[in-house]
Amino acid sequence: MSITKIAAITGASVSTVARVLRDPEHKCHSMELKEKILQTAREIGYVPNEAAKALKSGSAPNKIFHINILLTRVNSDETDPFYSEMLRLVEIEVRKSGGLIENIWRHAVFSSEKKTDFSEIEKSAAQMFHDTKQKHDGLILIGKCSQKGLKSLKRYEKNLISINRNSTTYEVDEVLCDGRKIALTAVNYLISCGHQKIGYVGDCHNETRYVGYQEALVHHGIAPDIDDVYDITPNEKNGYQAMAYFSQQETPPSAFYCANDILAIGMLKYLAQSKNWYYHPAVISSDNIVESQYTTPMLTTVSLPKTEMAHLAIQILTDRMNGGHKAVVKTELQSTLVIRQSVHQYVSTENEPEYYI
Repeated sequence: MSITKIAAITGASVSTVARVLRDPEHKCHSMELKEKILQTAREIGYVPNEAAKALKSGSAPNKIFHINILLTRVNSDETDPFYSEMLRLVEIEVRKSGGLIENIWRHAVFSSEKKTDFSEIEKSAAQMFHDTKQKHDGLILIGKCSQKGLKSLKRYEKNLISINRNSTTYEVDEVLCDGRKIALTAVNYLISCGHQKIGYVGDCHNETRYVGYQEALVHHGIAPDIDDVYDITPNEKNGYQAMAYFSQQETPPSAFYCANDILAIGMLKYLAQSKNWYYHPAVISSDNIVESQYTTPMLTTVSLPKTEMAHLAIQILTDRMNGGHKAVVKTELQSTLVIRQSVHQYVSTENEPEYYI
């Protein structure tokens, strides 16, 4: 019934609506339609048939929980596709559990450690929960959250879980894929391919992936060089600018570890357009977003178990909301190296791939 209603409101077919709600990676003929379907599902409080029937019959083991979601590293879906992919998976798991999503907020200020942003964090937290007229039982954080941000949020919501790559150090329940270990995997692979001068592109401040990058170099007797580091907010445009910068250097790195796939995609795009036949650095990143499979060369990356992270996060949050545990729970999942084509052995200029998107 709900799927039929969503189809009527959005003008999409019932089968298209069903596929979008079941599979976050399903490709509609337009992203606008996909977003419209998901937004409508939130507005009408869509619950999958199985969960809805169980709730109606009284056979559901738990009551209906009203959940809010906060993305802490982006202000829009266009910034980094990793967060929109993670959000879709979380939405699916919430609905499977019979929960209702009340609000989805995007406030990058919650990841900031700058003292000048503290008042903005307080203001944003107060505004979010002041505007929440509906009942709310729990909050899901997607992305890194500063200690100040966590303390502000805990004043308004006692049932929190964080899905991230930077640990909250037992401030709240969390499902973690350790950014430090992700970076170690990536940089160790570059070193195993013979690269010694390795650059880093991404956020550096209180960032575990940057720590892992430095740690891997030191472990192999390579002195980190600040000139090989490009501290930047992750988006495609900044990745493009980073490669433009390094391409102009006299002795640029032979390889790069990008903290996010979207940065690497921007860097590959610059290499494709610049047609500099004398500079073809190896590029590795982390996240394994859908787009990483469609670059040329295909992007070598470190994959996060996003589906499992979303599933476990909802299980842990539901258990806390049901009073199943009171101590802070930390669950860590391992990342996986996905070897494609963007990393080559360190050789002169022979057999290096062409770059184009």
